[in-house]
Amino acid sequence: MLPTTSVLSVIDEVEPWFWMDGLLATDLVEITDDAAKLSDGGFWAVSTTFEGKKTFAKFATISHSVAFPSKDRWLGISGTWHSSLNESQYCKYVESIRQEIEKGEVYQVNACRILTSEFEGKSLAPLFAKLLVANPAPQSSYLKLPEIEIASASPELFLERKGELIKTSPIKGTRRVTNSDEVFGAKDESENIMIVDLMRNDFGRICESVEAGALLRREIHPGLEHLVSDIFGKLRPGVSWVEIFESLLPAGSISGTPKSSALKVIKSQEPHLRGPYCGALGWIHGDEARLSVAIRIFWRENNLIKFGTGAGITWGSEAKSEWKETELKANKLISIAGGMREDEWPYGSGIFETLRVEDGEVLLLSEHLDRARRSGKDLGIEIPSDQEIKSKIGSLARVRLGRLRMHFGENFSASLIPYVDPRSPAKVVTMRIDRDVLASQHKRYPYTENLEILSNARSRGFDEALIVNSHNELTEGAVSNYVFRIDDLWITPPISAGLLPGIIRQKMIEAGLAIEGAISLDDLRMVTHAFALSSLRLAHPVESIDGRVLAMDELSKVWAVKLRQFLALNSVG
Repeated sequence: MLPTTSVLSVIDEVEPWFWMDGLLATDLVEITDDAAKLSDGGFWAVSTTFEGKKTFAKFATISHSVAFPSKDRWLGISGTWHSSLNESQYCKYVESIRQEIEKGEVYQVNACRILTSEFEGKSLAPLFAKLLVANPAPQSSYLKLPEIEIASASPELFLERKGELIKTSPIKGTRRVTNSDEVFGAKDESENIMIVDLMRNDFGRICESVEAGALLRREIHPGLEHLVSDIFGKLRPGVSWVEIFESLLPAGSISGTPKSSALKVIKSQEPHLRGPYCGALGWIHGDEARLSVAIRIFWRENNLIKFGTGAGITWGSEAKSEWKETELKANKLISIAGGMREDEWPYGSGIFETLRVEDGEVLLLSEHLDRARRSGKDLGIEIPSDQEIKSKIGSLARVRLGRLRMHFGENFSASLIPYVDPRSPAKVVTMRIDRDVLASQHKRYPYTENLEILSNARSRGFDEALIVNSHNELTEGAVSNYVFRIDDLWITPPISAGLLPGIIRQKMIEAGLAIEGAISLDDLRMVTHAFALSSLRLAHPVESIDGRVLAMDELSKVWAVKLRQFLALNSVG
């Protein structure tokens, strides 16, 4: 972290200022959209929109080697992020681009969508301070002007200028960081080379010489790996900033090729303006400059916070894969900012607990918090204090019967919604799935695999799955543990089979209502009764497994009542 200086004491939440890589600009002189003024030798912060609006802010005081002046803690976004295009709409957008490519109208288009959430805070500065720690990026910058506030974690250099020499480093190709030397795919490489050719052409309009440097090099950033190339140029004598902006904006990596055709496709397909997202952000000082491509940015519009994400589309693109790339780019940063997806799950990764609420009382809260703290210790996830958690729960609207879900990751969040117990017993289907025994011991999100298993079961007319591991042993369901009656004994599969140590499962064992024991798939023919166990549904009777009908008689009712009585006597809210 860079050392702080006394200049920080003059900054407050409403004062215009700019920060990038230790450079702090304060004392605003003027704001203009006239690029001709940039040649006056002063220091100018720069923000342009994708659509071409330019904002240049001149500052009088420049300080170097200054740590970012963060005073406040980022409290996080509490609302839901809404996308300008849902998955279906975005996939249709991708297919429309492929149709344009097939007709020869365009070769590549960067297809974007905008995520928006409500924002009640006063400033994005605390968020930017958190980004610097949790997601340091080479082009990170912050700009605060009367009508603009941007917190950027951009990894991409749009333009670096030193005298008459200029450089750009377009990114095309993004994937999760891997530990292997596996190269990027042909689609990513060909897309990158397309943009290199485009930027060489753009440089050719203002340069007397242009050459490519390192091509298709790999850059590692927090959680992501990018495919990057470098293009260098020597400016023609007398070229102005007006000419430079006219020739280079918008950047090729976030528009497409040919640029004019790509811009027409974008204008016709994207329902909202991109604004500062995909513009340029940085500074100009005489004949020196450092401008980023304004991707991975948060910006404010009144009481809204916005974030853009996109992917480059070529003929070789597969629509759902491109959607997943936009999710990948948004996932890490929005998890830092906070807020929920439209499917009620947080961005990023972490652990979660689902609890039952009855008449305002949270059942088994202490047991769930104990489990969360054990997982948090193993996985390096900070769990808030009991006081903070209970205060958050207390702030939620009361319900007679509800589902409380708590998420622990980059941020802590909790939600409570009404819940209705299932009216019918469960129909269960077995599925053979090889599970990671250690990973299954923590209740993690993204919960994608479990939800896909559940969706698969329900699409086949069942209510829940029963997973069989590679050793032919019964384990757990997508969202449940199980207990089975075999030879007059109630038996639940052991943790070693590969299952989550459920709270209700543990309470059942403590009450002496069941024992642990390995159960093979062949043993299913001897099962007479069964329950699916979870903290939300408690003990849900199973009607059938793979179509074989089980008993639901007085024996089952007595067992379920005994479990209920034990929970009432031994659980602490």
